[in-house]
Amino acid sequence: MLDTILDSIVPVFFVITLGWFSGKKNIVSIEHKKAFADYVMMFSFPLHLFIGSAKANPKTLLDVRIISSFALALMGLYVISFIIQKHIFKYDSRKAAQGSIVCAFPNMAFMGIPVLTSLIGPEALISVAIGNVITSIFMIPITTIILESKDASASPMKIIKSSLINCIKKPLIIAPILGLLCSVFHIEIPKVVFHSFELIGKSTSGVSLFSLGLIMASYRVVLSGQVYFNIFMKNILQPIIMSGLIVLFHLKGIMAKEILLLCAMPTATISTMFGLKYGVSEVESSSSTILGTIFSIVTLSFLISFIL
Repeated sequence: MLDTILDSIVPVFFVITLGWFSGKKNIVSIEHKKAFADYVMMFSFPLHLFIGSAKANPKTLLDVRIISSFALALMGLYVISFIIQKHIFKYDSRKAAQGSIVCAFPNMAFMGIPVLTSLIGPEALISVAIGNVITSIFMIPITTIILESKDASASPMKIIKSSLINCIKKPLIIAPILGLLCSVFHIEIPKVVFHSFELIGKSTSGVSLFSLGLIMASYRVVLSGQVYFNIFMKNILQPIIMSGLIVLFHLKGIMAKEILLLCAMPTATISTMFGLKYGVSEVESSSSTILGTIFSIVTLSFLISFIL
């Protein structure tokens, strides 16, 4: 069991540390972090998801219980976090929304893929694809609407329409949907296409972890009650909620383990990007991402030893 944990966790944090060290020592300029992130989010990750979805069993991709429980774990914590920050912490709606996406958005792209593929194999991409679609259709548009609410000239319907159109146009949404269609209708992908996509897709894990380290090197870390709250909600409470939903929905098998592990991932880097873009809780968001990622060494190790 110890070997399994070390084999899945140590390589991940080795590559993250390598990216962080390269950024701190200016071996690779921190300014290049966007280029690395764009490569992963626009090319390697979508193609990786397409291959995984196209090879998957349609029944797995369309399992209502899996999708429903995963959506409830992600969006349920988002709503809980928003209510607490809005009504107990007395934050305004924009700060509460930013805090909520930090609390509820797991790092499925940069950490989920390498950890799950190491533990389970390429078939683990299916759960990543499902989670990506859920966050892109629900969490990201809702957060965008609230963060842009200070713009009096923009109507809520206009923001909703713009957010959904932008999400639907993204390769991260289009790719798994096209893969799903290939799976459902038994469309065979030519070998030359498959191998071409696979060649780029396989680079996702290494490049994404290196870029995560590079991104972490560009932010400063502070300790505050908000940061502690964010890390507790994301690293501890969300996997607990997911565990309860697994029992409630009577989920079993490898997919149940996958979505539980994904919920235990630290905060997604994209949540920090929201804070930077809209000028809301930038320091708290980046600190939560960095410290939550470090703390996940403990939480992920415990969870892996518990479920495998």
